[in-house]
Amino acid sequence: MPIQRQLLTIATLAECLAGLALMFTPDAAVTLLLGAEPGAVGLMVGRIAGVALLALGIACWGARADSGGPAQAGTLRAITVYNGGAGLLLIAFVATGKAYGVAVWIAGVLHVALAAGFAASLWRLMPASTARSEL
Repeated sequence: MPIQRQLLTIATLAECLAGLALMFTPDAAVTLLLGAEPGAVGLMVGRIAGVALLALGIACWGARADSGGPAQAGTLRAITVYNGGAGLLLIAFVATGKAYGVAVWIAGVLHVALAAGFAASLWRLMPASTARSEL
């Protein structure tokens, strides 16, 4: 259980900071991450994504205190899917030449690593009698 608490703390910090950056300085955050200037629509989508990331970070913070309950399990599954998806999308985006810079690689790899950590922690905690396909 302590590894999940540590991973949730890391996710809380990362998602809240990224969310606040996207909400208040979407132009700088998107340019730093993707190496491209967002247009007017990109700025609004960035701000909306920022609010979603802030909400996800807050959910992770709350799940830290829940010791194995359904709220924590749901949050763990959600943050695992988010990190896996976001990481793979960022890596695919830079690998296809649509984004530039070191920051996007770092963010992509960090997301995939967090997803792997969350998935491993969920896998270890599942009872042997439970089908592992419930992840």
